[in-house]
Amino acid sequence: MSNLESQEMELLALQNIYEDNVFKVDKMDPPSGQFIAHVQIPKNFRIYYMTENKSSQVHEALIEESFSVDHLPPFNLFFCFPETYPLQTCPKFLLSCNWLSLQQLTVLCRHLEYLWALNNEVILFTWQQFLQFDALNFLNITDSLNITELLKFKRQNNFGNCETSRNDEENFNNCCAVGFSKSSLKNIKTAIDLPNIDPSLSGGYNMIDAHVFKDLSSEKGRINLLKDYNSKKKEDIFRSESHICSICFITKKGFDFVIFKACKHWFCRECITSYFEIKIEEGNIFSLNCLDGECQSQADILTIQQVVRKDLFEKYDKMLLHHSLETMPDVTFCPRKFCQCPLVIDVHDRMGTCPRCKFVFCPFCNMTYHGVAPCVFKSKEKTTLFDKYMQGNKSDKAELEKKYGKRLLKSLVEDTLSETWKNSNSKSCPHCKASIEKMEGCNKMTCFKCGTFFCWTCGAHLNRANPYEHFNSRTGDCILFEQNDLDNNVNGYEIQPGEFLIGNI
Repeated sequence: MSNLESQEMELLALQNIYEDNVFKVDKMDPPSGQFIAHVQIPKNFRIYYMTENKSSQVHEALIEESFSVDHLPPFNLFFCFPETYPLQTCPKFLLSCNWLSLQQLTVLCRHLEYLWALNNEVILFTWQQFLQFDALNFLNITDSLNITELLKFKRQNNFGNCETSRNDEENFNNCCAVGFSKSSLKNIKTAIDLPNIDPSLSGGYNMIDAHVFKDLSSEKGRINLLKDYNSKKKEDIFRSESHICSICFITKKGFDFVIFKACKHWFCRECITSYFEIKIEEGNIFSLNCLDGECQSQADILTIQQVVRKDLFEKYDKMLLHHSLETMPDVTFCPRKFCQCPLVIDVHDRMGTCPRCKFVFCPFCNMTYHGVAPCVFKSKEKTTLFDKYMQGNKSDKAELEKKYGKRLLKSLVEDTLSETWKNSNSKSCPHCKASIEKMEGCNKMTCFKCGTFFCWTCGAHLNRANPYEHFNSRTGDCILFEQNDLDNNVNGYEIQPGEFLIGNI
């Protein structure tokens, strides 16, 4: 069989074995293309590296950092068949991998050449199987990978020249989640189209094999790429399988589920949509958390946008913006409910003008502008201002006095303290609402203002002809004297049982 026939049969066989996203023929003159090999690694495979300990005062102190992955980005191999392949020469090829060092890739490249030299036969399937199942063992990598040297790598071309430039950063920013640069996978017709990157017929005699290609330059980029690829791969596997929602207990395909990024808990889209839409309609935009009862992680904005209706997401976005603006000291809102336009005001200015409806108002009490007259507050606003003033430090109080006036705050504090004492130590007459304090004695009270008889315990009106009848009722809970009053021997004499009872016993 001629070389050309062997090449055509090999490519045809591989196209039937693998899907297009694994093996791809770019062109046939000369025959060239690319394939990827997904590496088989043990579960919770550990990746570690040494980095500077910035908190240490020791010069060049290093600490170990690590993270675990279940999936690694695949090998990417570009190939081109010379006329003499497979009987006389090895294929031209270029091997790329973003988690191995140049030295490790060099070892693999030379072993790929060795595998072809064993039989001088078609070799791409053997290479793919070796990279997928045996490459890690060949490099003595078992349950962990040290990428310290890899992070020190400075981008080089196939001729060993340093090319760190602004273009490298742009190329890095174009790196996709599966571990290859977009330029090397999507925007080219063949590997030969890559600038300064040609599949090589020989690895050469340098320390770094000419078949080796690295396409990332950033340390942070490499680590993020490995983590992102692992997350993306796990998500793809999850979406291809069936799962039971822990809320509705219905089995659904993975693509019908939503995964919370912070905690990795997952629930079906229908349950999350119903829950989130109810919360947004109620205005509880900070309650869009994980549906697991013991988890408090919040959903990110992208997840919320994906699961709720467009109009509800717009409402959520407006409410979130409104809350963010409320936290800014120099931003307030027009007090008119139909307007609510945000505006920036001077914290010391006593007048605000809405840019939309032109309403002029006081930014402190949100009422119509009242000049130098003191602000009039509602009951709830008074309580809030009182708490803020009483709990503030010296500078906080000075700022509030400058803002509202010292006389107003003094009056507010006195009135609030007086009202608090009255609520704690007195009760209102059920007829005229006068405040009455009980010092001692029985629970039959007489209003000092209107003379109404009432019960101190429940506040009920008492029969004027027989006020004690209320306390003799067998169905009521009110008693004339509390136990502590009896024990204290009121006014120095003993209360005789039945002294105030009316009628026959």
